Amino acid sequence: MLLEIVLFFILLFILAYYFITKDFQYFASQPVPVSTPSFPFGSSVIKKMMTGQVAFTDIASDTLKNFPNEKIVGYFMFQSPRYIINDLELAKRILIKDFEYFTDRPAFNDADPINNQFMTNLTGAEWKRMRVLMSGVFTSGRLRLMLPYIAESGDNLAKYVDKISQEGKTIDMKDTFGLLTLDSIATAGFGIENNSFDDLNNVFRMKALALVGAKGYAKQGIVAVMLKTLLINACPKLGIDILKFKVMDQDAMGFFVDVIRKTYKQRKTTNQKRNDLIDVLLEELNKSNKGEKADTTETNKDKDIDEFEANAAMDTSEVKGMSFEDEEIVLVANALIFFFAGFDTTSLGLGMACHKLCIYEDLQEAVHDEIMDVFGKDGKVTFDKLSELKYMDRFINESLRSTTVVPQLERLCTKNYKLPGTDIVIPKGRVVNVYTQGFAESEEFFVNAKQFDPENFNPENNPNKFGFSSFGHGPRNCIGMRYAMLVIKVGLVNLLRNHKIKRGVGMKDSLQLTMEMNHFEGGVPATIHRRED
Repeated sequence: MLLEIVLFFILLFILAYYFITKDFQYFASQPVPVSTPSFPFGSSVIKKMMTGQVAFTDIASDTLKNFPNEKIVGYFMFQSPRYIINDLELAKRILIKDFEYFTDRPAFNDADPINNQFMTNLTGAEWKRMRVLMSGVFTSGRLRLMLPYIAESGDNLAKYVDKISQEGKTIDMKDTFGLLTLDSIATAGFGIENNSFDDLNNVFRMKALALVGAKGYAKQGIVAVMLKTLLINACPKLGIDILKFKVMDQDAMGFFVDVIRKTYKQRKTTNQKRNDLIDVLLEELNKSNKGEKADTTETNKDKDIDEFEANAAMDTSEVKGMSFEDEEIVLVANALIFFFAGFDTTSLGLGMACHKLCIYEDLQEAVHDEIMDVFGKDGKVTFDKLSELKYMDRFINESLRSTTVVPQLERLCTKNYKLPGTDIVIPKGRVVNVYTQGFAESEEFFVNAKQFDPENFNPENNPNKFGFSSFGHGPRNCIGMRYAMLVIKVGLVNLLRNHKIKRGVGMKDSLQLTMEMNHFEGGVPATIHRRED
């Protein structure tokens, strides 16, 4: 019996070895330098990722350390050969000009049907029709209607920081702004009145932190998540169809699905309107199911992108007239992806901005002076007034540029693509990582690229917006970008109007994401001080 068991495991090892190594010669016939693979991880960067030495977002940058001057590099994620693009013109082609060859992101599906309907996981025509639907959600007119709810959460933030200033406490600014972004989504997205500043342990916040896998709140560790992800990627039939793996916390997922479904049914029954996300989604779904086209004029007009990107049209002819058969699951999935995209990422952005405000006190005064010029001490926060904060816009963008958490953009090749000027053909189904961090640090893109300087985004200095990739590029950029900027500006107005923020003990000179990717190492410790009248 023991012999049979030993032989069985030997056979499993042989099969695993063959499965992972059978394509290790993939790049041999192509003029592409490659990060040498080995069993079982593939290239060395994947071993580093799996052992906690580098984050997933640093795959491209770590690999390129050995190939700093190469435009195209190959590497292996376990058995899968992948490409890294480190060239401006090729990056523009893949992300924008030749988008028809790279319309998809690598989808991460599991056994959860809601997760599989997230717009980030949709491909082809399904993604296009969802993108068209959601484009009508984030116009200026829609955001203007949502702003009063966000502003109310901003008022709660102002009261909280005033209390903290009197107590003299040191607080983590990323965590503090997590309360603002969460409450904003609760009320502007789901129609739930929530004040996390008064009750840190409210059920909405506890479930939210569990859902995003925050340390100390998640029921499963990062290692368990990575192992599930690995098995699903390596053998989808086993991970999804047989073992039924679901990566996200199912208790928290069930809570939010139940909240959204109840709100959806209540709105359908009573015709009550709050002009929040659920109302807007219902309106856009009704338009789509009637064959009406979403009005994206304002969305396109306000993108503030260069001419090259503005001329990149997405062909939506194949999705005209398509309706959504299961309205409820579409609404639930899109409301949840709004939560994922808006909660932790926006609080990370606010944390970055606060870090720079503490380090550069003279620039903090410049931001404060503009707030006072536009709002005064007690002026109401309105959509039009927020739009006047041009220096704040530059400061926020520079904070995101200088602390990049999105150094690479992943795309999936959807049909064979010959890289212009080369003999390299990327076949359908291969993943391409476009490395954008180098552009953010290039003096060809920004007048003072090596320094933290909000004037890098002054239109008079001709910044190349392709060097700013925090919200992505091309038709698959972040559709909620303008919502995120709105929340960040509301947060900074309510923080800085009557207070100063100063560096707390332990604040680092630069920020680095933790492996969980929803926090900075050491946090963003700061103290709040009330300004003298």
